[in-house]
Amino acid sequence: MVADLVYVSWGGTGRAASLRVALARAAENDRGLTYLAVLDDSTFADVDDRLLDLAVNELTWLLETQLDLIKAQTDLEGVDVRVIVRSGDVADAIAEVAQAMGADRSSGAEVLIGAPVPVSGHDSIADLVELLGQRVDLPVSLIES
Repeated sequence: MVADLVYVSWGGTGRAASLRVALARAAENDRGLTYLAVLDDSTFADVDDRLLDLAVNELTWLLETQLDLIKAQTDLEGVDVRVIVRSGDVADAIAEVAQAMGADRSSGAEVLIGAPVPVSGHDSIADLVELLGQRVDLPVSLIES
């Protein structure tokens, strides 16, 4: 089984150019793209559950629309995409989604993080990427564009 590539954003990470690169990489590797957006604890922990549910629904719609627009503007309309929005710890959310997809190292799954990435709480972006890779037991790479 060949797993989707998982593009992850949280707390202002990534931008449209990074997402385009991730979508193109999925097409080049004949895979789908799962866009995982995480409403992370450092930004959303104190938000009321009802408001958080509204944010999840709105963000899901916005990201699905963004992906539809990017696909329409490029030759990538054949790439299967899906959007998943979770709240909580970023690494936990990635691990949960990867497990639900049946993704592991043998499936060829990969986690892509769009730059820019805030380093808060880490010595460097490289340290953050390495930590996430260890926690989710999948290759993690940064898309800088």
